[in-house]
Amino acid sequence: MVLGENMQREDLLKILEDLLLLDDIKAVMVAKQGLDGIVPENNKLKDIDLWRTIRDATDDIFPLIDKFYSYQLDRFYFELGEYTIVIVPISRTFALLVVFESLANSGLLDVEIENSRRKILELANLGKG
Repeated sequence: MVLGENMQREDLLKILEDLLLLDDIKAVMVAKQGLDGIVPENNKLKDIDLWRTIRDATDDIFPLIDKFYSYQLDRFYFELGEYTIVIVPISRTFALLVVFESLANSGLLDVEIENSRRKILELANLGKG
């Protein structure tokens, strides 16, 4: 996955911003191992300390993604009180991270997250849909 081109970055931000249009989704990012990742400016998570902790901890998840990637790892779910965090591997070094309210309709959100994952794969020309 190459994210050097401005157009591709803008396309990726559009995918993330579309996810944020859903009321229950509070924050999204595409994390890259060793970097902050791509984060839209309009994240809605009010708990800034939680968001910083999530951002800081994303690098810690990549060794697990790497270990289980060949077993077709689909997602990690973390439930933290009022929020659920979903980490969706895009590749061994990129992941989609979504934070939503724990009481939300996770079935509906799961479909939207999967659609976003597929769009990101297409953008990255990894196409496995």
